[in-house]
Amino acid sequence: MNILITNDDGYFAEGINYLREELIKNFNVFMCAPLTEKSASSHSITLFKRMELKKIDNRSFAVNGTPADCVKVALLYLFKDIKFDFVVSGINNGPNMGDDIFYSGTVAGAREGLLNNIFSIAASVDGWNTSKDFTLAAKFIKELIHKIKDKKFGEKILLNINFPNDSNIKGVKIAHLGRRIYKDSIIFESLDGKEYVTIGGEDPSFEFEENSDLQAVSEGFIAITPLINEVSDKKTIQNLIYLEKENFSIF
Repeated sequence: MNILITNDDGYFAEGINYLREELIKNFNVFMCAPLTEKSASSHSITLFKRMELKKIDNRSFAVNGTPADCVKVALLYLFKDIKFDFVVSGINNGPNMGDDIFYSGTVAGAREGLLNNIFSIAASVDGWNTSKDFTLAAKFIKELIHKIKDKKFGEKILLNINFPNDSNIKGVKIAHLGRRIYKDSIIFESLDGKEYVTIGGEDPSFEFEENSDLQAVSEGFIAITPLINEVSDKKTIQNLIYLEKENFSIF
């Protein structure tokens, strides 16, 4: 079984290296990850600009780009003759739950796999600015791949997995996305005749909501949230269909 791994913390990060060392015990593992940290890069890609490519070994490379760039480079160039069974992005140093997924480079790396019809997993460990042990998360992902590899999910699905930053994990919850409460602030500075703004703030909190990923992790469970790329609202499509018969002045 062939697995491509990436992340947004950089190829040197502990999380992806724990993941790689665990997965290579059972699978053929290939890595293409950012040369530098690309957290909160979302699903941006680098177009028409050179990106440095660094060879680590025959199955491991780093690209000076985003996680989405890395997956594209891996699938279209580095390992173009390999048929991948899974793309795994992570293990991220910090959570990616609720509204975080729209900013997350970790989730975007997995989503790029999904866009290429490969079953994908994004994995993250809760907690900001804290030391983490990625061992349990890496072992869980290896076991999870074994347990789901023969299930008929289809390729057009992404599992977003978040682990408590705790060695005493209570179990698994299949959860929906919760709601983040962000506490962002803007810092304004004037330096050397130029004006600057910086986005900062406190660690976000969340709304307590039954069966949400945020709630599950806060209670000591591993949260698994299935995601798809279909984001159009079918109900609202039907509610808006009347506009097709309306008269507009431009035509």
